[in-house]
Amino acid sequence: MNDIDNLVRAIDLAPHPPAQGPGARELRDAIMTTQVRSSRLSRRPGRARRPVLISAAIAAVAAAVTIGIGVLPGGPATQYANAAVSIKKTDDHFSVTITDPAADHRRFEEAFRAVGLDVVVKVVPVAPAEVGGLIGPIVPKGFKWHGSIGVQRVTPCASAFCGKVWMPADFPGQVVFGVGRPAGPGEPYAQDPARDPSGAEALGGYTTHGKTVATARAEAGRRGLKVGYRLLWTRPDGGSFDQPVPVDRVRDDWIVEGSRHHSSDTVDLFVIPGPGSGPAPDPQGIAAPQWYDLPG
Repeated sequence: MNDIDNLVRAIDLAPHPPAQGPGARELRDAIMTTQVRSSRLSRRPGRARRPVLISAAIAAVAAAVTIGIGVLPGGPATQYANAAVSIKKTDDHFSVTITDPAADHRRFEEAFRAVGLDVVVKVVPVAPAEVGGLIGPIVPKGFKWHGSIGVQRVTPCASAFCGKVWMPADFPGQVVFGVGRPAGPGEPYAQDPARDPSGAEALGGYTTHGKTVATARAEAGRRGLKVGYRLLWTRPDGGSFDQPVPVDRVRDDWIVEGSRHHSSDTVDLFVIPGPGSGPAPDPQGIAAPQWYDLPG
């Protein structure tokens, strides 16, 4: 079996083969025609092979394997795959399978942009259970468009992550995704700002919700964990935001709403401000740069 046979076979056996539309069939037919022609030339005495034709065919097949063939006329691809991720556009969402969460962020951006999305991807440190998963999509300036955005993990999954991304295909703004990588010892985890900390629990088998700060802190100490504190304020519109504070800003009898892993050795307690906490601060005044705001 020669190189062209191998490459054509690679398309058929690929985990996410390109869509076999008219363009794909025409490409395949052209490749096979080139293959037959080159074979006939090689059998004729005194006639040299035509390496240019063969190289062109190999390049065409390699391109098909890399980017897939499923292109809307005059528009972006309907599916795309590389060594890091594969994406397929459906009527109402994008199916995403991450095969290499440690890949360069540009490989992920390449795939999202191939299907028509303006996406910035950052490979960020996360808790062990989140490695390989998607964080976001995040619109730093706020999502103001029709439809909705979000991610849903799909199981079972034979890769690092399988999920559905809901996002309008015609959204004109830029969005940011995080792809989780293993965090180093003590390295802060990237958090999804859309994830509600109410009722979240970081201490396996133990519920911090409804406990006092003193009780929850003692349990974390028994597990050899340090504790951070975040006051959970309510917005006038019914939403919430949190404010990181030092230990002297909280009282032992205030009530914990939930807990979240901060790093491998620290948990954050989300605390409901109690008597003496003072007025709620301006959310913009306490906002600190997040992982999705930083360059690189």
